[in-house]
Amino acid sequence: MPFVAYVHSREPGPPEESGRPTWEPNWKLWRWVLAGAAFAFTSAYSSGAFGLLMVLLALVCACRAATVLLPSLDADGMSEYRQ
Repeated sequence: MPFVAYVHSREPGPPEESGRPTWEPNWKLWRWVLAGAAFAFTSAYSSGAFGLLMVLLALVCACRAATVLLPSLDADGMSEYRQ
C-alpha cells in the first residue's frame, strides 16, 4: 500500500497582525460593558416593570459582551472543512 501524505505547496508566512495595537482598548467590548453597567445601575434604583426591563437589558448587554470576547464558531471549523 503506498504512503499518501499532504505536502504544503508554499512555506507559511509571518503571522498576521490583528490590526489593533495591544495597548488600544477593545471598544466593541467596552461599549457593551458600559451600557450593561448603566442598565444595571438604573435597575437598582427603579421598581416594577421598568426595573425588570432594565435587568433584562443588562443581561442582553452582558451576552453581547461575551460574544465579542469568544471566538466566532463559524469562522473556522467544519463549515470550512474541505477534503
